[in-house]
Amino acid sequence: MASCEGPMGPVGDDGPKGDKGDPGTTLGCADCHNSSSPMAAFSAQWQESTHATGGNAAYANRAGCVQCHTSQGFLEYVAEGSTASISVPLNPMQINCATCHKIHQTYSGDDWALTKPGAQTLEVKYAGADVVWDKGTSNQCVFCHQSRNVSPAPAVDGADFNLASSRIGPHHGPNANLILGKTPFELPGTAHPTTNPHSTANGCVTCHMSTPYGYQAGGHNMALKYDSHGTETRLFTGCTTCHEIGSSPYTAFNNKITEAQNEVKGLLEDLEAQLIAAGVYNPTTELANTGNFKANAVLAYLNYNTVKEDRSLGIHNPGYIKTLLSNSIASMETLGYPAP
Repeated sequence: MASCEGPMGPVGDDGPKGDKGDPGTTLGCADCHNSSSPMAAFSAQWQESTHATGGNAAYANRAGCVQCHTSQGFLEYVAEGSTASISVPLNPMQINCATCHKIHQTYSGDDWALTKPGAQTLEVKYAGADVVWDKGTSNQCVFCHQSRNVSPAPAVDGADFNLASSRIGPHHGPNANLILGKTPFELPGTAHPTTNPHSTANGCVTCHMSTPYGYQAGGHNMALKYDSHGTETRLFTGCTTCHEIGSSPYTAFNNKITEAQNEVKGLLEDLEAQLIAAGVYNPTTELANTGNFKANAVLAYLNYNTVKEDRSLGIHNPGYIKTLLSNSIASMETLGYPAP
């Protein structure tokens, strides 16, 4: 049986002072959200970018696609480490600041950290071995900007191949594999170069996130062309890392790039004509035709598709890409489809 509590005693002396706590790291809103913060410029650049304005989140909001085409899908993949059970968002969001950065997670300087840093092991093997991309902050880009596995795929000089899907191919943006010079569809012929002057230590960001031109190119816009008084103009701020480009209007350097891209464009056109003649490629749908084809013809189509989807017209890896196409053209000639 408990007794009633007695009267409170006198207040005691203060205890010893505790240890000093760690310095606070929480920022106020205005530390980032102000007109002179780089975040204001980054946001404005991004708003003009394909990441912000493209239709990806709308047309690719489905299983198997959301991990690259929507912000929610990418972050769910990062959290789960697998694409096996990613949900399809009701309101798909374009790739945005919080897709790539840990925005508003700690309200500290750590919010600038990337959501998926570290080396990336690419989905597609090369010669049976893993391919690893480890190029600084561009590691964030490569989870999406790489080839997707083609399975089943024909073997070089193999038996006739049943092309069952018109959409066979490495999918959009197979950039990392081409930059590293490690795509799985190489055909015999001239040896493929094993070095690439454009495979820099910082990868994609060297050129695509170089000093911007306003909001139209470079920086967080990531484009390499912009409109200048009605003229499409190349952004060269990333090129100066390695190239002497002269002074504006950079005529000689511009011509050098145009000539290199025209050479690759010509090879693509020749290979396309061969693939049409072989019945593998349908220029109206811009997809493959289904049916049985020679294995090397299907491999040539996969190389054509890879370079076309890369969209750099050879700049990402000039020597390798030209060799990939030239060997494909030679292989089609061997099958009885001469180049134009």
